[in-house]
Amino acid sequence: MRLPLILVLSFASLAAFAEEAFYNRVALSEQAGIELKNDLMVATLFAQSEGQDAAGLADTVNRAISQALRRARRLRGVEVSTQGYRTQPIYQKGRVVGWRVRQDIRLQSRNAKALGALIADLQAGGLRVSSLGYQLSPETRRKHLDEVTDTALKRFSRRAARIAKTLGKKGYRLVRLSVNDGGNSPPIALRRTMMAEASADRVRPVTLEAGTTRLSVSVNGEIELRD
Repeated sequence: MRLPLILVLSFASLAAFAEEAFYNRVALSEQAGIELKNDLMVATLFAQSEGQDAAGLADTVNRAISQALRRARRLRGVEVSTQGYRTQPIYQKGRVVGWRVRQDIRLQSRNAKALGALIADLQAGGLRVSSLGYQLSPETRRKHLDEVTDTALKRFSRRAARIAKTLGKKGYRLVRLSVNDGGNSPPIALRRTMMAEASADRVRPVTLEAGTTRLSVSVNGEIELRD
């Protein structure tokens, strides 16, 4: 069967257009980064109680958390929030023999010394630490993000121009570009952590090494070289 001439010409035009649209295209990527000192201490502590009286256990945990919140709120520059509240049965040989009640609180501050002392105080009052570490504060991240993004984009532009020049082209036009900064909530960067040491009458303040976090921006794109 013979295809109509107009249809044959259409196929030929589409093929030529596709070849022309993707002619002399180059994909490339660049990145930039900076090491920044972690400046936000973050800790999660919890109160937990076990026994047979679920209501009594809940009251004990509630009192401990309420007391911890009052102490934390007295410190300027410390942010505190409550987290998961759990009541779980304790099983023995397939039957419930007791209950476990637990609630967590999250503390964060840029004043590591004050927060470390508060954590030691809360531990002395019966709370336990479940996680502790440093991360980059949102304020510090925002402050340096534009600078790193500008550097990455300039590197991308310089590399694109160099590719065009090296291949003997007059220049290039940008076809596609994406910028990735890794999101807004970097994970906590735990460093060499030494938990507080309990003694008979006191708890020594926690000691942490802040370390650094690398703030990176990657630029990916595609250019079309011009003759």
